[in-house]
Amino acid sequence: MAMNKKQQKETTMTKEVKTMYELTGGELYQRDHKLAFENAKVKGLKKPQEWMYMYSSFKKDFFKNINFRNYISFEQ
Repeated sequence: MAMNKKQQKETTMTKEVKTMYELTGGELYQRDHKLAFENAKVKGLKKPQEWMYMYSSFKKDFFKNINFRNYISFEQ
């Protein structure tokens, strides 16, 4: 049985991202991480070396702290 596009996308996601995908009704997308970081720095991101870009959803960029695993977000 062939998988549709949504099923293929869901099988490649980590459990954490899959949960967020389901909670947001499928409104997750990736954008250029350099643009996301530049935008976040302008809007107050301190110590960008301690964060990794994860995804965007509903015109916000989400970042995960590499040490503590907490998330922050910034409007695009």
